[in-house]
Amino acid sequence: MVDSVVFSPVADIILGLSVLLSFSFFIYGINTLHLTRRARGYNQPSQNGMSSRPAVAVHLPVYNEFYVADRLLSACARMADHYGRDLVRVCVIDDSDDETRDKLDALKKSYNEQGYNVEILRRGTRAGFKAGALQAALQRTTEPFVAVFDADFAPGEDFLDRTVPFMLQDEKVGFVQCRWTHFDRTYNMITETLAIGIDAHFLLEQPGRWTSGYMMNFNGSAGLLRTAAIVGAGGWNSDTLAEDLDLSYRMQLSGYKPVYLKDVKVPAELPPTITSLKRQQGRWARGSIQTARKVWPTIYASKKLSVRQKFEAFVHLTYYMVHPLMVASFVLALLATFLNVNVINYGIHITIPNPAALFGASALLTLEVVPWAVFTLMIVLSTVAVLYYCIEAVRTQHLGLFQNVRQILLLVILGYGISVSNSVSALSGLLSGQTGVFLRTPKYAITGSAGTWREKKYQLALNRVTVFEALATIVGVIALIYATAERNFGILPILAIYVSGFVLVLFLTLSQSVSKKLGS
Repeated sequence: MVDSVVFSPVADIILGLSVLLSFSFFIYGINTLHLTRRARGYNQPSQNGMSSRPAVAVHLPVYNEFYVADRLLSACARMADHYGRDLVRVCVIDDSDDETRDKLDALKKSYNEQGYNVEILRRGTRAGFKAGALQAALQRTTEPFVAVFDADFAPGEDFLDRTVPFMLQDEKVGFVQCRWTHFDRTYNMITETLAIGIDAHFLLEQPGRWTSGYMMNFNGSAGLLRTAAIVGAGGWNSDTLAEDLDLSYRMQLSGYKPVYLKDVKVPAELPPTITSLKRQQGRWARGSIQTARKVWPTIYASKKLSVRQKFEAFVHLTYYMVHPLMVASFVLALLATFLNVNVINYGIHITIPNPAALFGASALLTLEVVPWAVFTLMIVLSTVAVLYYCIEAVRTQHLGLFQNVRQILLLVILGYGISVSNSVSALSGLLSGQTGVFLRTPKYAITGSAGTWREKKYQLALNRVTVFEALATIVGVIALIYATAERNFGILPILAIYVSGFVLVLFLTLSQSVSKKLGS
């Protein structure tokens, strides 16, 4: 039985929920540590070379990419030179409705005159968005393999030479995923910070999954796929905003397997503004939860997958639910603050049977649990797990831990800061029956510390989520002041990290948006 020592049943509920939340965070945090440890066992898979050179289709889904189209096609041309011009067909699936169309037409003409095989597929619609574009190209594909690159990527000339052999030596390989690197890592605070998060995914998370035999995802770009595997899994579906995650899971459920190549690097452009970062993250959040809803029943019912594989798949597919959990913990912290629940002194007595009763001790044992202490401990452990994850990503690349301390801490703070916008997206994926609109992440052809985004097209306006972010910031600041005045010091660390993240993200959103008018 449970006997509250002080305060009201409302406080019991608040603090009891905090403990449940803390265990949810703990599961995701521990899984991060598990994958980080497993990644140490990764060895680059070997390939036997190519006894033959099969034809390859290169699919490039493009929508209003005026600034990066030439870079993308130039890289693909170099790749074709290295592999064989007559063996590579580049298909640009162009859904653009701006001057990108004219640029692509000129590029196509120029490359074809030089002997390259470049074609442009225009559907006249954005139906199905990126998935619809890739499916349209797939239906016209006769080549056995398809390489996919988003518009902001630039594959190396040896990309096909290093990936195709894995397809040839094992017909059950469905896709080969390569590592993303960054054109604009050093451009500004946001790109420096985001680079570490992306690095951690490709240096630790993906290797950890692949080494352990867990299901892993195709990341939507910088990969080579087997045409028969795509078709066999049902093709590119447009019923989620994460068509890459969806297809790769369906391919593996169909019996195909992935290969992950950590040492094959393909540079891409990181979002240089908080508005573009939130748009990208929001699409990933909604799409991954939609995919979880779609494929989890099949995963759960599978007799070929182990319990560990199923558990890892569940954590992977539902990872973005961390953000609604973060917002829920913030709400609980607000309630504890304004209801004057002294989280340091508040405890719950729990009476349980005493195992030592057989040796003459009392039959019952009374334990005192301080729920907020448990909650805080779990939050701290989860945060430390993320910090360690990021530190390992920096250490693995020998980038210098001291030089990246600010970026690592900022990454954690930004994670709290974007929890509101990501929660809206994740809950939309969970609760809405509609797929939603695929909102592209703007690209500006920024390289290194050179270039700018402010004088270019495709800048983003404020959206309605900013209202929720502003409200969370204001209420958080008030709660922080109130808790300090009431000397409720136990709640201050939790409130402080949320408020820090909210203030930073709101400031950057307002300063990096082209209009203060509410948009879509």
